[in-house]
Formats: sequence, C-alpha cells, structure tokens
Amino acid sequence: MHLQKTTELVESLLLRRSADKELGQHFLIEDSILDRTIELAGLDSEDHVLEVGPGPGTLTQLLLATGAKVTAIEIDSVTCEHLRDSLQHENLTLIEGDALKVKLPLDLSAVVANIPYQISSPLIEKLSQHQRQYFGLQRIVILLQEEFAIRLSMNAGIASRGSLGMTVAMEWVTQMDLKVGPQAFKPQPRIHSRLVKLEPNDPFKEMDEGIPEPDKRLARLIVSTAFEERRKKMRNRLMQAPKRITRVKGWHASGYRDVAKRLIASPQREGLPLGWLDARPEQLDLHFWLALAGWLQELHA
Repeated sequence: MHLQKTTELVESLLLRRSADKELGQHFLIEDSILDRTIELAGLDSEDHVLEVGPGPGTLTQLLLATGAKVTAIEIDSVTCEHLRDSLQHENLTLIEGDALKVKLPLDLSAVVANIPYQISSPLIEKLSQHQRQYFGLQRIVILLQEEFAIRLSMNAGIASRGSLGMTVAMEWVTQMDLKVGPQAFKPQPRIHSRLVKLEPNDPFKEMDEGIPEPDKRLARLIVSTAFEERRKKMRNRLMQAPKRITRVKGWHASGYRDVAKRLIASPQREGLPLGWLDARPEQLDLHFWLALAGWLQELHA
C-alpha cells in the first residue's frame, strides 16, 4: 500500500473546507505521534479496528497498512468526500454518522483514534458498554486532552481520583504514553494532549478472600453518586441512594438506604479500612469501592 504524506492529506482536506472547531477538528501532523499510535495498537491482519473521527485519513492509512480491517466513522460529510477520494481500500469501511449513535460492529478487536475531545467521556462509556456485551476489544489507543487523560488514569495522586477514573478502572487498565504539544496539530489547539492505551481488566476477580462479590453495576453507581459531592464524608455520601438504583436487579431507593444504615452501624468489615466512614471519596482506592459494593450486596441479600 502506497502511503501518502501526512501534510499532503491534511492540506488536501483543508482545501475543501476550513477545520471546524465545533467538531473538534485539529488534525495531527506529527508523524512520530502517528507512528507511536500504531506501535501501541499492535495490530495485524486478524484485527478489526474502529477509528472515530478519521479526518484527513493520516492515521487511517497507517491502520490499513497493518493489514487490519478498518471501520472509520466520520460525522462531517465534506471530510467523508475527501476520504472516499483519497483512501480507497478493500479493508476500509467508511460510515458517515455520529459515532455516539452509530451501532458498532460486533467483532471489533481494537479502537485506535485521534478523537474529537468533546466526546471523550461518552465515547469511552459507549465502548465499555460494547465490551460488556461482546467482550471482543483487546485494546483501545486514543489521543486525549491531557487534563482528561490524567483524570482517566488517576496517576496524579489523590486529587486526580474521581468517578471517571474509578469506574473506568473497574473495566480497563489505563496506560499514559506520549505527551503531545499543540504544535503537533493543524490548526493548533490551546491545550496539550496525551496518548493513552486502555486494556481490558477485571479487578472483581482479584478481590481478597472474605469479601463478598459485588454487583458490577451497583459498584459503578455507588462511585458515581459518592463523587458527586467529593468533599463530604462517606457516612454522608453512603446514605444518598444512586439515582438509577432501580436499574440494578432487586434494588430500590428505600431498600438501599436501609442497607446503608446497617453498614454504617457495623462498619468494620473485611476490605474496609478503619475510619472509612470519616474519609472523603477521593481518599479511598479501587479496592475499597469493590469491597463496599460487595458488603452492600451481601447485606441486601
């Protein structure tokens, strides 16, 4: 496969139309970042990879060069015209539409993309939902806003802990990679970016003996609710029933509050550290949240 120059692909698209900031169009022009993205993805001819927001096709052509089957979803009609003219390949399926609404192929094994930053959180949630149903994704490699990547990986200490990172950690191991400056894009954004790799993980299988197995959906809801007011102590946050608690089989708000009261009255349990009721959500790690959900589930049974 003949690879076109990165700058030529970008300029070819920009001749058709200016970059649309509302669509988050900042096109990567640094070849070393593109090459590192492919290296992290580790693709071969057995893979079916999803690319969200292919833009000028600079990453798309490198994905195709690995021999992988590529499904690219692009919301902008002019960009789609450019891609159809510039990249014709038997392994490429181009879908014009919103990646957050389009139904994803069932057999995906990887996601590799320089995504519009404004869809980062809902896209990761959609991919997580896809994985819960089909279990096929082996890796996700995406370029994210630096600040978002830090919250996702929670690698900047307690202050970086939050609902996003904690719920993602229940399903993925997050690895921070190259930091990317504004100069690597055209037009240049006002922020720094970060390459991030996610690989599937199931920490529920690694829980210590003696801790009841939690409902995974319950665990995610408890975390999301607790971090809504992260400066309040756990004895306060635990009594707040998650808004969507009825989505967890057998649970409802009043029943949840009854179970929470029982746990607060008898808080010393395996996996729950001493004094946890007076801790704030950000002071507690992933193992705590899994244990907490497990004990709530046990008391509810």
